[in-house]
Amino acid sequence: MCLLLSACSKAPSRMQDALDFRAALLTAGGCSFTANVSVNYGDAAVKFTLACEYDLEDGAKLCVSAPDTIAGIEASVSGEDAAITFEDTQLALENLAGGNLAPLAAPFIVGRCWAQGYIDAAGKEDAYLRVTYLDGYGAQELTVDTWFLAESGWPVRAEIASGGETLLKLELTNFTMD
Repeated sequence: MCLLLSACSKAPSRMQDALDFRAALLTAGGCSFTANVSVNYGDAAVKFTLACEYDLEDGAKLCVSAPDTIAGIEASVSGEDAAITFEDTQLALENLAGGNLAPLAAPFIVGRCWAQGYIDAAGKEDAYLRVTYLDGYGAQELTVDTWFLAESGWPVRAEIASGGETLLKLELTNFTMD
């Protein structure tokens, strides 16, 4: 009987992996990444690329880098505050989820979830660790799924959903802890 019990081992905790990433982010104080964003408006999709910085204290700062027609637009988001700056270009993106999600706020929401969001689930999916975070409550609740590369532990993709419908997809590259 002793041999049978000694052959048993506890599987690695995927929840602990998610918590380890959070601890590293909190220690670093923030992160930077590039996000290729796709916004689902049902009958149309809008795509753009953002250079993003997430800081635990100051929130998110981002700059649109593509497409060229809107490149250079900058925004900062922290909690309920948002500021967008541009010269002669206007960026008209409708809010999603009943007004609870502004597309340019996606890096802030994802970063906030990584740093302090409720971790609903964590598990292995192919070569990735998939972590599901919940942001908000009731009708305003957003689900944020993030896929982390198992080998590096860095995030490579995130999706934001409301009511079971995926509203935003972010392909993440150039991730670094600050």
